[in-house]
Amino acid sequence: MVERRRCQRLPLTIPVKVYGRSPRNHPFRAVTATMTVSKYGGLLDMKQRVKLGQRILVVNSFTEEERECRVVYVEPKQRGRRRVAVEFSSADGDFWHVYSPSVRLESPRTSRRTRAIAGARWMSGPHGMRGTR
Repeated sequence: MVERRRCQRLPLTIPVKVYGRSPRNHPFRAVTATMTVSKYGGLLDMKQRVKLGQRILVVNSFTEEERECRVVYVEPKQRGRRRVAVEFSSADGDFWHVYSPSVRLESPRTSRRTRAIAGARWMSGPHGMRGTR
């Protein structure tokens, strides 16, 4: 079976807080962590019971950013912790802060030239006096 994903999943443990309602409509707050993340959601390790299609709020504990999510998979365990996959309602931005646009690398020649210019500026000092501060 070939898996088709919109983007790569990364096996990262990121602490999160999850807010939602139980199947009996009781509010809950769960402190847990991701197992994997992607640009579009993540896989959480949860004790609280949630239903497929349910809306929950996930808060990235590193940044305190929050994102509404939809539950797209619930591991069929009757008791204990279960894996819960969530998908962001809106995939704007980099919620996990691990995806970034590709960076253009400079050639070694340009880098040396840049360092030489920066060194010359430091040597001239703030008022053009060489070696004094």
